[in-house]
Amino acid sequence: MNGSVARTVPRSPAFYELATPPEGRHSSYVRGQNFCVGHTRLDAGEYLSETDLPDEHIVLVPEATEITIGMPGQAGTPVVGPALVIVPAGTSRSVAHGAATLTRVFTTRSPDVVARADNNALYEQPDHAVVPLPDRPPVPGPGTLRIHRAVDVPVDPDRFGRIFRTDSLMVNWFAPEYGPRDTDKLSPHVHHDFEQGSVTLWGDYTHHLRSPWTPRLREWRDDQHIRCTSPSVTVIPPGIVHTSRAVGEGVHHLVDVFAPPRADFAERGWVVNAADYAGSGT
Repeated sequence: MNGSVARTVPRSPAFYELATPPEGRHSSYVRGQNFCVGHTRLDAGEYLSETDLPDEHIVLVPEATEITIGMPGQAGTPVVGPALVIVPAGTSRSVAHGAATLTRVFTTRSPDVVARADNNALYEQPDHAVVPLPDRPPVPGPGTLRIHRAVDVPVDPDRFGRIFRTDSLMVNWFAPEYGPRDTDKLSPHVHHDFEQGSVTLWGDYTHHLRSPWTPRLREWRDDQHIRCTSPSVTVIPPGIVHTSRAVGEGVHHLVDVFAPPRADFAERGWVVNAADYAGSGT
């Protein structure tokens, strides 16, 4: 397809299982066009480091484990999960004080980050249906490390999930749920100009996916019902009707990823840390 012509048919959704060895450091990375998700298991004393990142990134500590996040010239800051941490642009290091599993979310502005993604080759040509990231963040964050503990963000029935943003990312960090989702309360919907990354951290899910019919019969596709265990990432392209359903007993934990930040969530007042970006317009 000519790079100047937008796609007329959505790409197919892509599902990726994330490797989880029983011990020792291991990382898996999956990207969308504008975001990259890294999932890492660390033992005590092991660490992750990033150098000269051009924008903020997110460190999600989903379990009651402790890490320390440090930046040059600053004392390390202890973080006890469950917590979501927004890390400023630049250089940082995250050190585990015991066995820990971290999920990190980056933009694709860093060549070093996207080179780690197992599916990086799929994005050699951009999808012109996806609104691109600007060359630089449209508004800087406060420039400080910010820790949001789950205990400080109670579930609010007037707010959809627990939505946080950075200078260029947005995540919905849903509270863990128990048991299967009510099949009379699903929420099929579609996004026309951005991808969604659905990251399952615990539990079993089915992603229900439907491609729209075009005038050309040859482009029609069957519905998909992707059953997945955790951890996993499903990248849902623009134009695909979708909803996700926890299945089976036990604990289920899901995080949705978007880039750039969604204006519709901001306009509804759902973004927990919106005050940090009051001048952004999104």
